[in-house]
Amino acid sequence: MNDSIKVLELMKIKSLKRPMQTHIIVCPFCESGHPIPVDFDAIHRCTCGACYKVCGSHVLETGVSEIAEEMWTGEELDFIRSVPIDFCNVVVEKDFDRLLDLKQNADPNGIERFCKFDMDTPLNLIWVRRLF
Repeated sequence: MNDSIKVLELMKIKSLKRPMQTHIIVCPFCESGHPIPVDFDAIHRCTCGACYKVCGSHVLETGVSEIAEEMWTGEELDFIRSVPIDFCNVVVEKDFDRLLDLKQNADPNGIERFCKFDMDTPLNLIWVRRLF
């Protein structure tokens, strides 16, 4: 066996022995796994149709509104806001910072919290899914 093949075999063995530290978030509606969002401005979409976003705990209502604007047209939103009926399910996962800390500890070169967010403001993960 030549040296390059031996090196490749050793790398495979070492990678098998090293525990894989993968952190994901799980959709509360369908239990699909997704990577931890690193773009806190973006609205992300699950395969089940739910949308999710990271936002500060003091702007939860704004975050839900931004997701709603992504899910419904302006005309639909006007109607939804005018009637006292539930049109969606909302799940707020508090202490999102703890998950970011776990990921940061596992991969120090990975994600960092964006500087535009106050480091002292707790982050939450908001999920919204249409009922119909």
